[in-house]
Amino acid sequence: MSIPHTKKNIIANFLARFWGFISTYLFIPLYLKFLGIEAYGLVGFFSSLMGLLVLADMGFTATLNRELARLSTKKEGNLEMRNLVRTYELMYFWISLLLIVLIWFLAPIISEHWLKSSSLHPLVITTAIRIMGIAIAFQLPSGLYFGGLMGLQLQVRANGIQTAWSIFRGGGTIIILWLVSPTIFAFSIWQLISNIIYCFVMRVKLWQSLHNTTQIHKPQFKRTILTSTKRYTIGMAIIALLSTILIQADKIFVSKILSLEMLGYYSIASALASLPLMLANPVSSAIFPQFTKKIESNDFSGLVTLYHKTCKLTSIVIIPASLTLILFAKELVYAWTTNVTTSSAVSLVTSLLLVGQLLQAITLVPFNYLLANGNTKLIITVQIFSIIIITPLLYVLLKKFGLVGGGISWFLMNVLSLPPYMYFFHKKFLPGEFKNWILHDIGQPFLISLPIICIGYYFFQTPSSGLLTFIYIGFIWFLSAIATTLSFEDLREFIKKIYLKNKFINES
Repeated sequence: MSIPHTKKNIIANFLARFWGFISTYLFIPLYLKFLGIEAYGLVGFFSSLMGLLVLADMGFTATLNRELARLSTKKEGNLEMRNLVRTYELMYFWISLLLIVLIWFLAPIISEHWLKSSSLHPLVITTAIRIMGIAIAFQLPSGLYFGGLMGLQLQVRANGIQTAWSIFRGGGTIIILWLVSPTIFAFSIWQLISNIIYCFVMRVKLWQSLHNTTQIHKPQFKRTILTSTKRYTIGMAIIALLSTILIQADKIFVSKILSLEMLGYYSIASALASLPLMLANPVSSAIFPQFTKKIESNDFSGLVTLYHKTCKLTSIVIIPASLTLILFAKELVYAWTTNVTTSSAVSLVTSLLLVGQLLQAITLVPFNYLLANGNTKLIITVQIFSIIIITPLLYVLLKKFGLVGGGISWFLMNVLSLPPYMYFFHKKFLPGEFKNWILHDIGQPFLISLPIICIGYYFFQTPSSGLLTFIYIGFIWFLSAIATTLSFEDLREFIKKIYLKNKFINES
């Protein structure tokens, strides 16, 4: 695959994640306005439930992504790819059916014995959870088809469909809440309708991409496929299980220990803190197939070069933006919601969660390197270590400090687990590269961007409008991002070449 094609994939991934972040800012204040904080807490529980039920994926999506990327390099791999997709989608059909039944019968128990609400009737909560459960059962296989398109490196198409669906779902929800019924029931019904449509479209697009007029054999369920990919799939299933526990543990603890209202505030903070991973994912998703191909061809030198370039690009994207949000969290939340209560409740939690998410995002390129290499042992070890740290922290600190305790727990867990994880990763898989990674790929962007953002924070004075607040903070981020980009010599040379090329064209 050509480099320009990879650049298109990265751009498409960025645009999709950018819309995801913007849609968060657009839709959450409106959800709060129509539903209220308690009902939005139930929406937050829906998101956590979705995260927990990703366990049902059992590693199939990641395996499909990797195997399609691998098979796409073979001339006669089309039928094998189609059999692979058919096998996995049939497995998903039964998994989704099981989930619907399971959530349907567990919903009354969750509404009466787990969630604490002062204004929503248990029957309303039960009905909403049941509808959301069905919606999740349709969204899960959509992720499988999306992963398939990503593995085929049709990332522009996959992200285009996902963005269109996001607009349809989010915009439709607002219209339904505004014109039909501002209730959690109406919200849930529209999520279900949107997910059914999305699942159908993604399935059609993936199968169209695998269509080959020279193949006369119909795709079939192959038990041998499950056997041949068993080791990698099991590893990915374990990673999915542990990742889900890590990512959702704080929300689950909050939903049990604190009220539905507090869960609503924590959900807002979590949504804002998702920025680092939203920005890092586009790069890692686009580069993952390239890692896989270089490993398959034993091109270690090219692999090391690609690794450092990807780490630098990821740092430029996530570090200035994340540090800006961390320092300006309170100002941004107030400008966004125009609500002092919400701003006071979530700003500190948002900053703490952002630090943890930034550290997570930094490890995303090494994470994908390990997956492309087919190695899951180190990832699983680190995840188990992290769970051992965060579980008691969450219980103790949430009881003692409320919402802030959740942020402190997430912060401490990431600070304690990141250094040994990255040290052992580089020692085993990229020997001699750890110093280069820590000093140049990661340390340099921190040292360049942080002073600029701190100076901007020191001179900040609350503007007369929220729009001016966004413009000022956006300008500080822009300056830090430009300075960080220009600090890398190879990127300066790249920009210089583009400038000279355009100058030559203009003069001609």
